Amino acid sequence: MPHEHANRPDCEKAHSVSAAVCDDPGCGLHLIAWRSNDQPICEVVMGREAVRGLLAMIHDLGLDL
Repeated sequence: MPHEHANRPDCEKAHSVSAAVCDDPGCGLHLIAWRSNDQPICEVVMGREAVRGLLAMIHDLGLDL
């Protein structure tokens, strides 16, 4: 499966990212981007199919441990 090369957008870059889940069983994985002062930038919610695709990409690129 080919992977797109990232053209980084001209926007704020995250200092760190955390992952969480909520109590809604129909929801997905929550990724929260953080500034260096511990203030959130944004939240991305990924459904199961998107998480599976991300895991496949990580594996295909040899980024898994």
